[in-house]
Amino acid sequence: MELLAPAGGMEQLECAVHFGADAVYLAGKRFGMRRRASNFDDAGIASAVEFAHEHGVKVFVTANTLMKDGDVAALPDFFAMLQDAGVDAAIVSDMGALSICKRTAPKLELHLSTQASCMNAEAAKAYYDLGVSRVVVAREMSLSDIARMRESIPDDLEIEAFVHGAMCMAYSGRCLMSDYMVSPSRGANNGHCAQPCRWKYTVVEETRPGEPFSVIEEDGGSFIMSSTDMNMLSHVRELSEAGVDSIKIEGRAKGAYYVASAVNAYRHVLDGEPADAWQAELETTSHRPYSTGFYFGTPGQNQGVKEYARDYQMVARVVSCGKNAPSLAAGGQVDASSPATGEAAGNVSRPFPQAVVANQADAPGCYAAEIQSWPESGIAARRQAIASDPYAEKKGCVSLSFIDELAASPVQAYRAVVMCRNRFFEGETLEVLSPGRGVFTIQPTRLVWHAADDASPDDVERRREGVLAGADPRVVGGTLCAVNVANRTMETYSFDCGEELRAGDILRVLRTDQCEGRTIE
Repeated sequence: MELLAPAGGMEQLECAVHFGADAVYLAGKRFGMRRRASNFDDAGIASAVEFAHEHGVKVFVTANTLMKDGDVAALPDFFAMLQDAGVDAAIVSDMGALSICKRTAPKLELHLSTQASCMNAEAAKAYYDLGVSRVVVAREMSLSDIARMRESIPDDLEIEAFVHGAMCMAYSGRCLMSDYMVSPSRGANNGHCAQPCRWKYTVVEETRPGEPFSVIEEDGGSFIMSSTDMNMLSHVRELSEAGVDSIKIEGRAKGAYYVASAVNAYRHVLDGEPADAWQAELETTSHRPYSTGFYFGTPGQNQGVKEYARDYQMVARVVSCGKNAPSLAAGGQVDASSPATGEAAGNVSRPFPQAVVANQADAPGCYAAEIQSWPESGIAARRQAIASDPYAEKKGCVSLSFIDELAASPVQAYRAVVMCRNRFFEGETLEVLSPGRGVFTIQPTRLVWHAADDASPDDVERRREGVLAGADPRVVGGTLCAVNVANRTMETYSFDCGEELRAGDILRVLRTDQCEGRTIE
């Protein structure tokens, strides 16, 4: 079966491709049901298609909102743009939109959105006669319902089904609560849902205004409109046997980490690994309690005490990684066992950091940078400056031990360059998500911040947050700073690690004290 992944923005698309999706679905700035996502302008759609096709991945674009006459007038140009960009299929629900797409963009395949609530073979065949090549079946269908449909529709009419992610309490997602309770501008059917079904409600008796009563059902409370999330990882084989051609992960409003984790788990299972080995992976992302949706009965409601609970944080995405091949000025080799003021082989003085970034010849794509070694007097001066500041430790600044650790840090096998997303520390145990491999851990050492030209590394040293280590030869005006924590979001860091990483890999950390989700009182 095809593995179809959500792409609410370019980073999500990159993660979907990196972790093994066969196709992605995304939206333009108009006509999409997830307006809160970043989405893609016209040029962005063309770039997304180019990137995906380079990696053998198809691109489907949604145009599945409820259409008014004002919307319909803009559809010919929109569908023509999708065709010119090389989009593989348009996902539509409106009959008028379907007709316009077929007429103005005949090269685009037509996929029927789940918003159309196609639940029987006769309806599927009617859409097939109108040019639809794939039906995204309604989420209210059971597995046996899908199997019966498969037996009665043309062989070349594909079936796509959602298998993972959030579910809506309204039938096929067609809900008016957001329009009524917030404003028409927040209409769910136009992609602006405010999710009022997940709010907490009380009852007020008419003659007692201002005295709300909780709506209680047993001990768990009553959340009659809050649905569970879907998780069909353990039933991939049954979906295939029922005749499903494409399994779809929900989540165009979700972040890159969610996409990476979910796609990675389903890819491993589709490739033959046992689902039990990957169910735990799906617990690491933000989610409500799981169920199997309507596939085997009714999903029930979410009466748990947590919504969107998770214990893991994505801390970085890998930019590049290569073998650590230090190149010393005098030709010596680094001796990891050297003392703090150490000597490298060949009598080359090597206080930290010396050649902390991989040589470009050995690791194409890595920073071709080499931090100059400090003279021993520089180390002594830094030690004396920190020791003379009685408030240094209270400020959370670099300690004396940090200076010693920098000087004695061993060189690990690989040097990685990453984009920071959340803070992580020197020596902290990080988990790595990497395609085709099980989850493994690394401990970053010799952590360096690649300060941009508009940063102020002098402030870092003055506050004892890090130690200036040299110029960054890859960035005009850039500076390299040895630090013990990466805490600048969307900025570049590099470090040594004992395992080879790949561009696009995800680094995460378990922090149960910080990411417990929203507690429902």
